[in-house]
Amino acid sequence: MLKRGVLYNGLSYIWRNTVLKFYRGHAEKKREQYWMERKECFGKENPDQIFYVIRRRDCYCGLFSLFLTHLQRIDTAIKAGYIPVIDMQNDFNIYLTGDKVGKENAWEYFFRQPCGYSLENIKKSRNIIIGSGAVPEMFPYLNIDFLYGRTGELEYWRKIVKKYMKLSDFAKREVEKEYCKLFSDVGEGKVLGVKCRGTDYANGKPKNHPIQPTPEQALVKAEEIFKEQHCTKIFLATEDAVFYQLFSDKFGDALVTNKTVYAEYHGGSTGREEYERGGAYANGMEYLITTMLLTKCDCLCAGCVSGTVAALLLKEGEYEYTYLFDLGLYE
Repeated sequence: MLKRGVLYNGLSYIWRNTVLKFYRGHAEKKREQYWMERKECFGKENPDQIFYVIRRRDCYCGLFSLFLTHLQRIDTAIKAGYIPVIDMQNDFNIYLTGDKVGKENAWEYFFRQPCGYSLENIKKSRNIIIGSGAVPEMFPYLNIDFLYGRTGELEYWRKIVKKYMKLSDFAKREVEKEYCKLFSDVGEGKVLGVKCRGTDYANGKPKNHPIQPTPEQALVKAEEIFKEQHCTKIFLATEDAVFYQLFSDKFGDALVTNKTVYAEYHGGSTGREEYERGGAYANGMEYLITTMLLTKCDCLCAGCVSGTVAALLLKEGEYEYTYLFDLGLYE
C-alpha cells in the first residue's frame, strides 16, 4: 500500500507536468499564430494604400540570406499591388542588441526601405498586412544555370535589386571609402574577385547546400584566371585564415582584402568564436562592404553561397569573366 506522501508527490508531479504541457502548448500555439500572415488596422492614415510588412522568423540567419528572402517577399508584394516595408525591429535578430529590439530597424543599418516607407511612417495606417515569418518559396538562386544567366531569370532579379535594394547612406559611404583605399592604385589593370567560404560552412557541410572548394582548389583556379585575364590585383573575400594565408603566400602585394580578423577551424570548433568578436552588426557591415567590393571587380571566381548570389545581383553590368565552382551538394 502506497504511503500518503508518496501518493501525494506522485499526483503532484503528474499535475505539474500536465499544467506545464498545457501552458507550453498554449504558448507554442500563440507563437505559431504570431508568425502567420494577418491583416491589421492601426488607424485611418493612408486609406488608399496597402502595406506589406516583411519579416523572418529565423533570427540567426546571415545578412545575405535575409537579403534573398526579403527580395522574394518584395517581388511578391509589388506584384500584388502592396507597398513592402521590412521589419527587423520588432523581433530579435542577430543584428540588434537586446536593448534595441522594438526601437531600431536593423535592416536600415545596411539598406534603405524598398519604397521609402518605414515602420514609423505606417504605424497609423488603415491597411496593413503583417507577412508570414516563414522562409518563402525561393527562386532557384543556387542553381548554376541561373547564376550564369542561362535561364534568363538572373536579369529579372537584377532589375528588382536595382530598384528596391539600395544601400543605406552609411553603408554606401563605407563602401566608397574602402574602395578608394584598396583599389586606388589599380589604374587600367583588372581586379579578380575571389569569394570562398570556409570554417563553419565548409566544415559543417550543411545538407543540400553547395559544396565549397578547398583552399587548394580555389588557389589553382584563381591563379589560372589571374594569368589568363591579365589581372594585376586579386581581392579575396573570405573569413577563413587558411584561405587567406595560402593566397597571401602566393600573390603577395597583389592581394588586397578589407578584413583584419580571420577565423580558424580547430577540430570540432566552428572557428566562429574568433570571427564574431566584433559583434554581429560589425561583421554584418564588413560582409556587406566585402560583397559590394566584389561587385567592383572585373572578374569573379567563387563558391556558390548567398554572398556570391548577392554580388551577381548587385553588380552594375557584367563581369568580364565569371567562374563558379559547381561541385554538387553536401549530403
